[in-house]
Amino acid sequence: MFAPLYGIPEDPATGSGNVALAGLLASLRPEPDLKLALRIAQGIDMGRPSVLEAGAEKRGGKVIGMTLGGRCVPMMHGVLEV
Repeated sequence: MFAPLYGIPEDPATGSGNVALAGLLASLRPEPDLKLALRIAQGIDMGRPSVLEAGAEKRGGKVIGMTLGGRCVPMMHGVLEV
């Protein structure tokens, strides 16, 4: 969670950035077909250690899917009515 007003100046686990990184790394690999699996640790220096599992699959030279997972601790809950 990114909350600068509460003393959290950065997100300790950047899911969107890490899944994009997995896709980029898979696209840069020379193999036309591969499954890439990464384990990424973040947030250690800020006292909020996080581990994410990111992956990408490439077939015929094109990335066809990416995944992201990990464990989390719910920090808030809410309902939005439109």
